[in-house]
Amino acid sequence: MAMLTTHYQQLQKQFHPDNFASAKDNEKVSIMQKSAMINDGYQTLKNSISAAEYFLSLQGFDVATEQNIIHDPDFLMEQFTLREQLDDIESQDNPELLDDFHKEMIKRKNSVYNQLLHYIHEQDWQTALNLIYKIRYLTRLLEQIEKLQEKQFVL
Repeated sequence: MAMLTTHYQQLQKQFHPDNFASAKDNEKVSIMQKSAMINDGYQTLKNSISAAEYFLSLQGFDVATEQNIIHDPDFLMEQFTLREQLDDIESQDNPELLDDFHKEMIKRKNSVYNQLLHYIHEQDWQTALNLIYKIRYLTRLLEQIEKLQEKQFVL
């Protein structure tokens, strides 16, 4: 990550629009576009999931859609079970149970992320894609848990 940041900063210095203040208008526009592309690229690569999605898109996978996941009955069952657990915890209105579930989901997401890194390294793109779908689901579930935690904290 440090190397990425260093390279990003070097490119930003090189293509900073202020360095081209006296350039022609079309050159200024080109430099501004390059600067924006550098920023977008850095934001994509510094986010681990976005970087993984980008690498999969380079392999020809459509990471924007999640239609393939619907055919995985194990994952559908896992989603159903986790959702049911969260509903049960919410109905009990027990902050400790919710915190424990939150920690468990963070561990699960980290575990899936480590699997993702392994399969990207192995260039098993389809498995990596399926793991990205799982990470997206777990991220949404964690967001729901955090909203419930905030709600309990306010009350």
